[in-house]
Amino acid sequence: MLSWNAVLFIAAQFFSRFANSFLTTAVRFELLESSGIAKFASAQVANQVARVFMQQLAGIMTDNYSLKRLYVLGEACNLLLVVVFVPVMLGVIEPGVVLFAVNVGLGLTQAFSAPVAKSLPPAVVLPDDLAIVNSWDLTGDKIGRNLAPMVFTVVSSSMGFNAAICFSLVLYLALVGMKQALVVADQQVQRKEKDGEAKTVATRLFTVFRQVRDGMLTLKSDRIIGLLILNTLTTNMIVYPLGSLVFPVIFKAIPEGAIEEEGSLISQFLLAVQSMVGINKKKAWMNYAALVSLGAVIGPFLSNIVVYRIKALAAAHPERVNWIGLNVGIIGQLVTMVPLLVVLTFLPSCSAGMRVFLLFLAWGAMNALNNVTTIYFNAHSQHRLDRTERGRFIANILTLFTLANSVGSLLYGWALTSESAEEQVTTSTRILSMAVVMRVGIIVMLRSDSAGVASVMLAKTDKDKDR
Repeated sequence: MLSWNAVLFIAAQFFSRFANSFLTTAVRFELLESSGIAKFASAQVANQVARVFMQQLAGIMTDNYSLKRLYVLGEACNLLLVVVFVPVMLGVIEPGVVLFAVNVGLGLTQAFSAPVAKSLPPAVVLPDDLAIVNSWDLTGDKIGRNLAPMVFTVVSSSMGFNAAICFSLVLYLALVGMKQALVVADQQVQRKEKDGEAKTVATRLFTVFRQVRDGMLTLKSDRIIGLLILNTLTTNMIVYPLGSLVFPVIFKAIPEGAIEEEGSLISQFLLAVQSMVGINKKKAWMNYAALVSLGAVIGPFLSNIVVYRIKALAAAHPERVNWIGLNVGIIGQLVTMVPLLVVLTFLPSCSAGMRVFLLFLAWGAMNALNNVTTIYFNAHSQHRLDRTERGRFIANILTLFTLANSVGSLLYGWALTSESAEEQVTTSTRILSMAVVMRVGIIVMLRSDSAGVASVMLAKTDKDKDR
């Protein structure tokens, strides 16, 4: 059983992600509505650029300051962003500038909070429970991110934008209280400068750049961590862009009303699921894309089941739990990639309903095993890295994964330039097959490194490492 403190942390993470997604949706929709596409697009660009720099700063602060204070501070900044809307609600100032500023501010606070939140679990729970906590944290993240826009639609359509802002205010007030109540057994960060020693501005700037450099070096501090980073880069560059780029193109090629006209058991099932979860977009292909994305939401629930099974299997040898989890996750990623390749290969010969249904199953299974790998990757890195390394490590890998996703988007964008829909799918399938080859190599290197295997094992003394 998880401790009350661990449950409080999981709840705080879920409601934080829900509140952030809710307010972000409210601000972006209102900005698009009141200021137009140009202002909306420029806000997104400013958001992304600011996030890169904030992640690095957050990583350094996470390694040098109290985790709990930073954790509460991130939510307090979100609360201040909501308070900024009060003059807008009273009609004192125009909403355009405020919406733009708050949109960028939300990106900054989220970029600031990520390294802090991902560094916290070792200071909140024992090593044996890290995988379970990371699993529920990841599940809550996916649910909160997808649930919040639907709740915003209900609140704003029935009570208006101001009611949505008031709802956000209540959420953030509650979150500040929840995070303040969390017990964090944080290690005291040792100051390296001598008492009374004054630092010049130039020296302080040099120190910041040196810490960023040292943070980048942590990416190669552990061979297993290096292989796990390579594996996750493969996922972000080759696998995830399929869902955002290739699937919508596939679904747009399906004629409007094709599934409704089929009358097959599969098509009836898809329409029933669509109705049950309230998916009702303007165009049919958007509904199909939303149905397949639903698999990515179901995936975390499946991954939770897998994580509990892994913990049960490792009951006799609890020190091996991370090693078992990593193997199950990465091998599972490879195994679930094969059905996706088969589906894409034979997609042209399938009916419209079968295309959506098979991609729904394959995408859901793959996301479940992706989550398992992420859970044990987080558990292993939290176990191996020191308190003063985790923040910069997380900030740097988040930046790497963002860049990898951008490269993958360009790669699939090139594949989709062909005028033939069949050629587009064929080229995309060939790109995906590269991930299979890379993943086989990663598994071979992972299992052939005896020293690396030993580094994944939990030692009894680790239970007191952060507590």
